[in-house]
Amino acid sequence: MKRILFLGAMLALFGTLTVGCSKDDGPSGEVKDNYLKVKVDGVEKNFAVVSANWVEGGGSLSIYGMNDNKESVTIHVLSQTSRIPAGQYTLDDNSGYSITSIHNITNNGNQVNSTASRGTGAPEDSFNLKIDKIDNGSAQGSFSGVLIRVQGLTTLGSVALTDGQFKVSIKEN
Repeated sequence: MKRILFLGAMLALFGTLTVGCSKDDGPSGEVKDNYLKVKVDGVEKNFAVVSANWVEGGGSLSIYGMNDNKESVTIHVLSQTSRIPAGQYTLDDNSGYSITSIHNITNNGNQVNSTASRGTGAPEDSFNLKIDKIDNGSAQGSFSGVLIRVQGLTTLGSVALTDGQFKVSIKEN
Protein backbone atom coordinates (compact mmCIF):
# COMPACT_ATOMS: atom_id res chain seq x y z
CA MET A 1 0.00 0.00 0.00
CA LYS A 2 2.89 2.37 0.82
CA ARG A 3 4.43 1.64 -2.60
CA ILE A 4 1.17 2.52 -4.37
CA LEU A 5 0.88 5.79 -2.42
CA PHE A 6 4.54 6.61 -3.11
CA LEU A 7 4.13 5.84 -6.86
CA GLY A 8 0.94 7.96 -6.99
CA ALA A 9 2.71 10.87 -5.29
CA MET A 10 5.64 10.64 -7.73
CA LEU A 11 3.31 10.62 -10.75
CA ALA A 12 1.41 13.62 -9.38
CA LEU A 13 4.69 15.48 -8.79
CA PHE A 14 5.96 14.64 -12.30
CA GLY A 15 2.66 15.85 -13.81
CA THR A 16 2.92 19.24 -12.07
CA LEU A 17 6.54 19.71 -13.14
CA THR A 18 5.75 19.18 -16.82
CA VAL A 19 2.65 21.41 -16.90
CA GLY A 20 4.71 24.59 -16.41
CA CYS A 21 6.87 24.03 -19.50
CA SER A 22 5.90 25.65 -22.79
CA LYS A 23 6.69 23.89 -26.04
CA ASP A 24 6.75 27.31 -27.78
CA ASP A 25 9.82 28.61 -25.97
CA GLY A 26 13.30 27.16 -26.13
CA PRO A 27 15.54 26.79 -23.09
CA SER A 28 16.96 30.28 -23.70
CA GLY A 29 13.52 31.94 -23.95
CA GLU A 30 14.00 32.25 -27.73
CA VAL A 31 10.86 32.28 -29.92
CA LYS A 32 10.74 29.02 -31.91
CA ASP A 33 8.13 30.16 -34.41
CA ASN A 34 9.75 33.28 -35.89
CA TYR A 35 7.75 34.70 -38.76
CA LEU A 36 7.35 37.77 -40.91
CA LYS A 37 4.49 37.80 -43.38
CA VAL A 38 3.00 40.60 -45.45
CA LYS A 39 1.02 41.23 -48.61
CA VAL A 40 3.26 42.94 -51.16
CA ASP A 41 1.06 44.69 -53.73
CA GLY A 42 -1.71 42.25 -52.74
CA VAL A 43 0.41 39.06 -52.98
CA GLU A 44 0.93 37.30 -49.64
CA LYS A 45 4.57 36.61 -48.75
CA ASN A 46 5.82 34.45 -45.88
CA PHE A 47 9.52 35.11 -45.43
CA ALA A 48 11.64 32.02 -44.78
CA VAL A 49 14.57 33.74 -43.07
CA VAL A 50 13.53 36.02 -40.19
CA SER A 51 15.72 37.77 -37.64
CA ALA A 52 15.82 40.77 -35.34
CA ASN A 53 18.68 42.56 -33.62
CA TRP A 54 19.19 45.21 -31.00
CA VAL A 55 21.63 47.72 -32.52
CA GLU A 56 23.66 50.44 -30.80
CA GLY A 57 23.38 48.81 -27.38
CA GLY A 58 19.62 48.43 -27.64
CA GLY A 59 18.63 51.93 -28.74
CA SER A 60 17.61 50.67 -32.15
CA LEU A 61 15.70 47.61 -33.31
CA SER A 62 16.11 46.00 -36.73
CA ILE A 63 13.63 43.36 -37.98
CA TYR A 64 14.45 41.48 -41.19
CA GLY A 65 12.74 38.90 -43.43
CA MET A 66 14.10 37.36 -46.65
CA ASN A 67 12.96 34.83 -49.29
CA ASP A 68 15.23 32.90 -51.65
CA ASN A 69 17.85 35.69 -51.67
CA LYS A 70 15.50 37.55 -54.04
CA GLU A 71 13.15 39.53 -51.82
CA SER A 72 13.42 41.10 -48.38
CA VAL A 73 11.65 43.44 -45.98
CA THR A 74 13.55 45.37 -43.31
CA ILE A 75 12.11 47.56 -40.54
CA HIS A 76 14.40 49.79 -38.45
CA VAL A 77 13.14 51.65 -35.39
CA LEU A 78 15.72 54.13 -34.13
CA SER A 79 15.94 55.87 -30.78
CA GLN A 80 18.45 58.34 -29.41
CA THR A 81 17.51 57.85 -25.77
CA SER A 82 15.94 54.48 -24.84
CA ARG A 83 14.95 50.98 -25.83
CA ILE A 84 11.99 50.70 -28.16
CA PRO A 85 8.77 50.11 -26.17
CA ALA A 86 5.49 48.57 -27.30
CA GLY A 87 3.30 51.09 -29.06
CA GLN A 88 2.03 52.55 -32.33
CA TYR A 89 4.53 54.32 -34.61
CA THR A 90 4.20 56.20 -37.91
CA LEU A 91 6.59 58.17 -40.08
CA ASP A 92 5.05 61.46 -39.06
CA ASP A 93 4.35 60.98 -35.35
CA ASN A 94 6.12 62.99 -32.68
CA SER A 95 7.21 59.94 -30.68
CA GLY A 96 10.95 60.62 -30.88
CA TYR A 97 11.48 57.27 -32.64
CA SER A 98 12.44 57.26 -36.31
CA ILE A 99 11.31 54.49 -38.65
CA THR A 100 12.85 53.33 -41.90
CA SER A 101 11.30 50.50 -43.88
CA ILE A 102 12.88 48.88 -46.95
CA HIS A 103 11.52 46.44 -49.53
CA ASN A 104 14.16 44.93 -51.80
CA ILE A 105 13.52 42.62 -54.74
CA THR A 106 15.88 41.21 -57.37
CA ASN A 107 14.49 40.25 -60.79
CA ASN A 108 16.75 39.05 -63.62
CA GLY A 109 19.80 40.46 -61.86
CA ASN A 110 18.23 43.91 -61.35
CA GLN A 111 17.79 45.10 -57.78
CA VAL A 112 14.84 47.37 -56.95
CA ASN A 113 14.75 49.13 -53.56
CA SER A 114 11.68 50.89 -52.20
CA THR A 115 11.76 52.79 -48.90
CA ALA A 116 9.70 54.78 -46.46
CA SER A 117 11.38 56.97 -43.88
CA ARG A 118 10.78 60.01 -41.74
CA GLY A 119 11.65 63.35 -43.23
CA THR A 120 11.53 62.55 -46.94
CA GLY A 121 10.28 65.10 -49.43
CA ALA A 122 7.93 62.57 -51.03
CA PRO A 123 4.36 62.78 -49.74
CA GLU A 124 3.51 59.31 -51.11
CA ASP A 125 5.51 57.24 -48.62
CA SER A 126 3.91 56.08 -45.39
CA PHE A 127 4.55 53.42 -42.77
CA ASN A 128 2.63 52.27 -39.70
CA LEU A 129 4.16 49.95 -37.13
CA LYS A 130 2.40 48.53 -34.09
CA ILE A 131 4.54 46.66 -31.57
CA ASP A 132 2.17 44.63 -29.39
CA LYS A 133 4.78 42.90 -27.23
CA ILE A 134 8.48 43.52 -26.81
CA ASP A 135 11.15 42.60 -24.29
CA ASN A 136 14.91 42.01 -24.38
CA GLY A 137 14.52 38.74 -26.28
CA SER A 138 11.45 38.97 -28.55
CA ALA A 139 9.00 41.25 -30.36
CA GLN A 140 5.57 40.80 -31.92
CA GLY A 141 3.42 43.19 -33.92
CA SER A 142 2.00 44.34 -37.23
CA PHE A 143 2.78 46.85 -39.99
CA SER A 144 1.65 48.39 -43.28
CA GLY A 145 2.79 51.15 -45.58
CA VAL A 146 3.59 52.52 -49.00
CA LEU A 147 7.29 52.40 -49.87
CA ILE A 148 8.62 54.38 -52.82
CA ARG A 149 11.46 54.42 -55.34
CA VAL A 150 12.79 57.87 -56.14
CA GLN A 151 15.35 59.52 -58.35
CA GLY A 152 16.06 62.99 -57.05
CA LEU A 153 12.66 64.57 -56.43
CA THR A 154 10.86 62.27 -58.88
CA THR A 155 8.93 59.24 -57.60
CA LEU A 156 9.56 56.31 -59.97
CA GLY A 157 7.21 53.80 -58.37
CA SER A 158 5.80 52.40 -55.16
CA VAL A 159 5.07 49.14 -53.41
CA ALA A 160 2.18 48.64 -50.96
CA LEU A 161 2.75 46.53 -47.84
CA THR A 162 -0.51 45.45 -46.16
CA ASP A 163 -1.49 43.02 -43.40
CA GLY A 164 2.11 42.68 -42.21
CA GLN A 165 2.72 40.61 -39.08
CA PHE A 166 5.86 39.50 -37.26
CA LYS A 167 6.98 37.53 -34.23
CA VAL A 168 10.75 37.36 -33.79
CA SER A 169 13.52 36.55 -31.38
CA ILE A 170 15.80 39.55 -30.83
CA LYS A 171 19.54 39.08 -30.59
CA GLU A 172 22.14 41.57 -29.32
CA ASN A 173 24.27 42.94 -32.14
